[in-house]
Amino acid sequence: FQWIKGHAGHLGNERADQLALTGTMRPVPDTIDTYVPRNFDIQGAKLSDITQQLAYKAIMKKTQLTYHRSTLCLLDITRFAIEPISKTLETDEAIWRGCRNKDITKNIQMFIYKTLNNAYRIGDFWSPIPAYEHRAKCLTCRDEIENMEHILVLCTDPARTIIWDLAKCIWPTKHGPWPDPNIGIILGCGLISLPQAQNNENARNNARSRQLTMGASRLLRILISESAYLIWVLRCERVIRGTDHSENTIKKRWVNAIDKRLQIDRALASKTRRNNKTTIKVENTWSDIIHDSALQTPKNNWATNLEVLVGIKLPRPSQTEATR
Repeated sequence: FQWIKGHAGHLGNERADQLALTGTMRPVPDTIDTYVPRNFDIQGAKLSDITQQLAYKAIMKKTQLTYHRSTLCLLDITRFAIEPISKTLETDEAIWRGCRNKDITKNIQMFIYKTLNNAYRIGDFWSPIPAYEHRAKCLTCRDEIENMEHILVLCTDPARTIIWDLAKCIWPTKHGPWPDPNIGIILGCGLISLPQAQNNENARNNARSRQLTMGASRLLRILISESAYLIWVLRCERVIRGTDHSENTIKKRWVNAIDKRLQIDRALASKTRRNNKTTIKVENTWSDIIHDSALQTPKNNWATNLEVLVGIKLPRPSQTEATR
């Protein structure tokens, strides 16, 4: 094909215009053969131009996943457990995407994903295996069949109670009450988003309120995910290794886990080429639960100045008759 300028006096072009005009005036349209020869009907992507991302999307689009019944039950439990907090009924796709939330560390992402797929060898996994039936029951509760819900929210083991009490005590109640942990909230913690109170009179206050709400939501995701994963780790150490954890050890492990997340955030915010949004996100997440080791309140630049020693601020234990 060769392009020529239209309406420039070319004989073939003028004749084509006349035939087009004649065709538009015909009462009955012509039957046009739209068959495309196979050598011109090229579909898909060129192998030389395809990327890994494009190939992965094409494979996932054609892949029809079938979930186990236990996975479908956990997805429904998660969906309805998150709804009262986020005011949204999440889809299955959103729940799976929430497992990869960037506010959750990689090992906890894998923990949540495997729990949703019932991939851990606990509880009923051992029941049909001769000579190993005793592993199906919780060593602490004795007669209770052990599953992930029992381990994280129902077991009478002191470690579980201590960890959730620490998370509840450190949560700033000005952002709302601490949600009672259940298996749905834990598995859907990557989707937790606290509702924002709207003020139609002041747009600037709305923007600030939105930032604070996003920070509080991020803190809640971190507290729930880190606490649940620590309960699982301590349970594995107790059952597999036979390790007994004292109350002081449990508290230190939890404080170290949360403080590690705080220091990682500060390191990211203090980069030479840092983004101001990162600094604001870190400040809105941690400002309500930190303290300066030398001052009662931390300095304004605590997020970006690593020379300022800050850590999480635990509530004072309640006094007893012996300590008063």
